[in-house]
Amino acid sequence: MKKKSQKIITLAVFCSLLPQLVFAANINYSNIISDEEAQNYKSMTQTQIRDFLRSKNSTLATYFYTGYNPGPLELKNSMVGVAEDEKDFKQRSAAEVIYNAAYEAKINPQFLITMLQKEMSLVEDPDPTERQYSFAMGYYCFDGQSCNPRWKGFGKQVRATALQFRDYIDNIETRNYKTGDTFVIEGEEITPENNITAGMYNYTPHLHGNALFKTIWDRYGFGGETSVPVVLGLIPEGSLVRAKDGDDTETVYLIHDNQKQAFASNTALVSRYKPEKILNVASSELEKFTLGPSIKYPAYSILMSEDGEKYLLDGLEKRLISSDSIFKSLGFNPEEITEVSQTDLDEISDGTPITDVATVPVGQLLKDKSTGGVYYAKDGKKYPIVEPELITLNYPDLKIVTATTKQLDALEKATPVKLTDGTLILSPTSNQVYVIANGKRRWIQNEATFEGLGYNWANIKKVSERILKLHAVGEPIIL
Repeated sequence: MKKKSQKIITLAVFCSLLPQLVFAANINYSNIISDEEAQNYKSMTQTQIRDFLRSKNSTLATYFYTGYNPGPLELKNSMVGVAEDEKDFKQRSAAEVIYNAAYEAKINPQFLITMLQKEMSLVEDPDPTERQYSFAMGYYCFDGQSCNPRWKGFGKQVRATALQFRDYIDNIETRNYKTGDTFVIEGEEITPENNITAGMYNYTPHLHGNALFKTIWDRYGFGGETSVPVVLGLIPEGSLVRAKDGDDTETVYLIHDNQKQAFASNTALVSRYKPEKILNVASSELEKFTLGPSIKYPAYSILMSEDGEKYLLDGLEKRLISSDSIFKSLGFNPEEITEVSQTDLDEISDGTPITDVATVPVGQLLKDKSTGGVYYAKDGKKYPIVEPELITLNYPDLKIVTATTKQLDALEKATPVKLTDGTLILSPTSNQVYVIANGKRRWIQNEATFEGLGYNWANIKKVSERILKLHAVGEPIIL
C-alpha cells in the first residue's frame, strides 16, 4: 500500500528536526534497519515501554484507548487480519497497546515507537491534537486526501500498522517495492537489501520520511541486542516466585523472557524445578511482569497435535519428533501420549526437531572411562563438568553412565556446564552472595535485598573459584 502521512509540522518542530535530517542524509537508503531488528518483538516489555515513554515526558505515558487490542493470551485463532469483536473491547494504556501489537505481529515495539514519532510526533509532542492520536501511525492517510475514518483510533492505528509490516516482511514479493529490485526515488537509486526496508518504501514512498525514521531510531538508541536492558524490576530471570500479599498467594510463576508464566499444576512445576527455590515476593514486584502463557504439562511429556504430529516437551520448548520410527526408538509408551489443542501447542515455543535418536534428546551424564572426567551429554554434544560439585547442584537425580572413548568422540565438545538459574552461591574469597540469572552471577548487595526478595539463607551454596568464574558478572541487585 503506497501511503504518506498527511501532517502539519510547525516551524518550531521543523527547525528542531533540521540537524537530525542533515545527519540522516548519510544513511544507507537500501538498508534502513535489518529484518532481525524489525522482528525483535521481545526487545521491550510492557513496563519498559511505559518507562521509555515516561523518560520522554510523553503524553502517551498516561494515554488510554478503548478498543480491540488483544494481548498474548487473548488472541483468537480464528482472527483474520485486523478483525475486531466489540465484546472484546477493553481500555488499555498506550504502552499495553504497543506491547500487544508488537507481540501479535512479531514486530519490534521499538519500531512501532519510532513510527509514532515519525508519523505524528506523538512520543515527544507536549500538546498533541486529537487527530494525532486518532491517526497515530498515518495508516490509510494518503497524500492530498483525508485519512480513512475506518482506521480512526490510536489502538486501531498501532495494531494495523504492526500487522501491515508483518505482511510486508512475509509477502514482500507481492508489493510494488520488492527486496532486490532497483528503483529511483527523488533521484536516488535504491535496491532494498531486506524485506523491512522494502516494506518501509511501500508504506512511505519517499526519502525524507524514511530518513526521519532512521534519525529517530538512532537517536532513541534502538536496535541491536543491548539497546534495552533485559533486567526487569528486581526479580532475576529464571526465578520461581509467588506473591506474598494480594488476592493470589498460591500461584507459582516462572520469570522467563521478562514474563511471568504460571504453573498450571504442581506436576508441571516439580518435573522441572525444586519447590524450595520458590521466592515469596511483593505483589507489586510481580505485577511489573506481563503475564505469559501458562506452563501446563510436565517436562518430557509427549504431546500430540490434532493432526497426529508428536512433540517432546523439553523444558519450555516443544520438539517435533520427525517420524514414528524415531518415536519408537526413544522408548516412550504410546499410552504416555497427551492429545492437546492447537492453541496449547501454539503457546509453547518451538525447539530443535528430533531427527536422529542417536543425538540423545534427553540429557545424561557420561563418564570418560580413560580419564574419569564427566560430561553432560545431550543432542549430540558433550558439556564438560569442571567440578564434581556441579553434578550435585545441577543433576542430583541423574545417574552417571560410563562411556567408551568412541562414544564420547562421536559427540561435539561444547562449553562447560554452568549452574542453573536461580542458584544462590557464595564467593569463596569475598563472602559476596550471588544469584545465577541468564547464566550470569548477579551480586545481591545487602541483607535487606536478599530477604526482601524472599531468598532463604539455607539455600546458599559455597562454590569454588573455578565454578564462580564460569559465570560472567551481571548487574547487581539492590532494593
